Amino acid sequence: MSATNEQELSPPQVEVIEIELSGRKIQQDNNFSNEEDLLLVEGWLETSLDAVQGKDQKHTMLWKRIHKYFEENKKFDFLRNYTSLMNRWSMIQQATNKFCGYLTQVEGMHPSGFNEQDNIGKAKVMFLELEKKSFNFDYCWRVLRFHPKWVEHMDMVKPKKKPSSHDSTPNSINLGEDEDFHIASSDLERPIGRKAEKEKRKRKEMTNSDSLVVLTEMAEIKKSKLVLMQEARDHNNKILCLRQEEVSLKQDELRIQKEKVLLQQVKARLEEKKEDERIMTLNTSAMPPMLQQYYLQRQMEILASRAEKN
Repeated sequence: MSATNEQELSPPQVEVIEIELSGRKIQQDNNFSNEEDLLLVEGWLETSLDAVQGKDQKHTMLWKRIHKYFEENKKFDFLRNYTSLMNRWSMIQQATNKFCGYLTQVEGMHPSGFNEQDNIGKAKVMFLELEKKSFNFDYCWRVLRFHPKWVEHMDMVKPKKKPSSHDSTPNSINLGEDEDFHIASSDLERPIGRKAEKEKRKRKEMTNSDSLVVLTEMAEIKKSKLVLMQEARDHNNKILCLRQEEVSLKQDELRIQKEKVLLQQVKARLEEKKEDERIMTLNTSAMPPMLQQYYLQRQMEILASRAEKN
């Protein structure tokens, strides 16, 4: 890093006067460390006004809450009162607002071949040239940059563009003193109104109620689906049982038919045997010659058939 850049990034040196009080030090100057600045930024991001209490809530209440957050989460012994924190935040916010404006202008120019780091570097140069001092809150800006609360804040403080013949850049942002956030201003944090907050909570309650209704309906649908699935399984089981019974009946029918055929065959053999016995016992001597010859032939066939079976 070049000497110029190091000079730009180094905060101005301010003499520190420390006073011992009950074993703790109270820092009496505005020379905040980077650690303190980052904790202050974190406190501002994590703390907001309770809008339901009304717009008349004093601005000091916000900074007392931020001061409480600061004291509860710090890792150092220096004491800061809420006024000191408010003054320091005003300085950080004012400088960061202007830097964001310069960065927006640079990005709006779409310089050829520039990447994000080039845009940031160009914005720092613009800050130095126009503000006559370096932008020394990079570490704060990087924490704030994409946080929803800071994005909303930047949308609120962004000045409305007024057409003017003196405008040289369509995307330029007015960064004059009229946009500064002075220390004594009560606009460092502007809460939404009581009515808006109540409407917001009402919508949230309605949303929660709607969600509960939806969840209940989904549970009922799931229950109905399970019942239908069980009924389908029972129906399929019944169909399977009916088919099995149908197969069993068909098998019984085939068995009965086979048994019937076997019985008919046995009956036919019995009748045939009975007829053979009758023919074998006939007295053919008194019969006419042709009939006598027929029965004698039949008797010979019966004897031959018996001989083959034996």
